[in-house]
Amino acid sequence: MNEQNKSQHAIKRGKKVWLAYLMLTFFAYCLNVVGPSVNYLSDELSFSYTEIGLHTSALALGMVVVGLFGKKLLKSLSDWQALAIGGIGMGLGSLLLVFGDRTALTLPGLFFMGAFGALILAVYPLILQAEMGAHSTVGVSEANTLSSIFSTLAPIAVGFFGGMVLTWRPAVYLVTGMSFLIGAWILLSPEFPKKIKVDNEELDEEKGRLPLIYWIFWAALVISVSIEFCLIYWSAEHLQAQVGIPKDNATKIVSLFLAGMVIGRFIGGRLLVRFSRYQILGVSILIGILGFAIFWFSQLRSLSVIGLFLAGLGVANLYASIVTLLYEVAGPLKAAAGSGSILASGVAILSLPFLLGLLADLIGIRLALLLVTLLYLLLIVTISVGKRRIQSE
Repeated sequence: MNEQNKSQHAIKRGKKVWLAYLMLTFFAYCLNVVGPSVNYLSDELSFSYTEIGLHTSALALGMVVVGLFGKKLLKSLSDWQALAIGGIGMGLGSLLLVFGDRTALTLPGLFFMGAFGALILAVYPLILQAEMGAHSTVGVSEANTLSSIFSTLAPIAVGFFGGMVLTWRPAVYLVTGMSFLIGAWILLSPEFPKKIKVDNEELDEEKGRLPLIYWIFWAALVISVSIEFCLIYWSAEHLQAQVGIPKDNATKIVSLFLAGMVIGRFIGGRLLVRFSRYQILGVSILIGILGFAIFWFSQLRSLSVIGLFLAGLGVANLYASIVTLLYEVAGPLKAAAGSGSILASGVAILSLPFLLGLLADLIGIRLALLLVTLLYLLLIVTISVGKRRIQSE
């Protein structure tokens, strides 16, 4: 016990570590504030479901573009410069979203928020590694847990400002304004390293090629993130149409899905010590399917809320479990595996919520949400194939 306590006390969480945590929480907040915000924006600008889907995909498109083509940009910046520019860019992009009066402004605003936010996602683990050394894995875990907690505030804030004051917009620009100010401070302050490091290990990785098993689990990651964001972006619409809950309340209720994710991640971190990732994934999928079924079938507010919470509880540990499998099967190609995971998130958020919106215009939001069921079935198949391939090697 004494050694364990000493190990815990040896973990350093100085100002720079907390800044990395904070910038990641800002980006996570932005990811989860888009759906509720666009829900209000659609009333003001008379969006169709397809146009709503385009807006929820625009932020993800920015992530995909940076994931595919941003490698040279990241090499030309220090980690702290990239983090700072990410915060500044999110702040500027949000201005187009909250003050834009047409899609020609709101769509680019979301694109820039995603593109600049991806810089934060790309470099925060490297900053934590430099600041925390061998304890950086603890730092990454803590950063993601804090981000999950902070993300639950996004729909609550949008619903609160939308219902209590004149506009929902402060829920966006209060947070992105802080990311802008902190980013500007980091960029201008001499205490943050500006020297660019040459990563020889990364150069060696470019000669390798990720194995097929990696791409099997990569597909599983895309599917799991798709399930998460389809529900984050569209569950409020379903609650309005199916259960008859007013927009402000429906937007706030989405926070229960995120709360389920926070609780699930907290519990999952402890269960992973006793059980395998496949067992955690199996139980998570069963809980997720059960929760979604209750949410989808019920016309009672109480049952719908319970179902949405259970759906979040089930989704909670999908990403973390699959990402660790990605790194494991990638072998020495860790940087490539990390870039791939960011790209997977971008592809998922870009494509599936938009497809669901397109379907909703054709067959209605309730039937369109059955896409989540199909995604769960695909997830089961993909994970099963990946597991068998690992066992056969």
